[in-house]
Amino acid sequence: MNKNGFTILELLISIALISVVLLLLLRVMMQLEVINHDTSYASDDEIARTELIQNIETDFLDLHLNGLTINRNGEETVITFMMDEEKELVVSSKEVIYDNEVYPLKSTNASYDLCLEYKYQNLENDYYLVMFTISVLIDGVNTTSNDDLTFTYLGLKNEFTSYPVSYAC
Repeated sequence: MNKNGFTILELLISIALISVVLLLLLRVMMQLEVINHDTSYASDDEIARTELIQNIETDFLDLHLNGLTINRNGEETVITFMMDEEKELVVSSKEVIYDNEVYPLKSTNASYDLCLEYKYQNLENDYYLVMFTISVLIDGVNTTSNDDLTFTYLGLKNEFTSYPVSYAC
């Protein structure tokens, strides 16, 4: 710096440094916006999954679940619930359809695992427990069971009860 003020070289270097810092800040802000956007979609997905679980488990109780079948058809898994009225749960990698309502996954890196976990257990006094889980994968990996769709039904056996004992993809 000379006695009269800044030289042109010093001014250009200052502008270049400020530009680099602003570009780095802009990049960080854009990444934060993407993270915030994915978080809001994850929250929307969680609400949709909660509504789906509530609707299905309410139907289990109100319409008396007596059995189910599980079929894998290419890019979707179809679970048919035998209740007072038959209903289907269709699972594809990006959405679940139940009772003519579509529950899509809005998160771009999330998908449903088409190979569900299924468990049937005989209990005492003619009771049985049916539990199945549809995993939510993040970038193809099930990182936590918190996001999974888990359905449970405790029932009393009768002549109409029909469940697979086990299921494997």
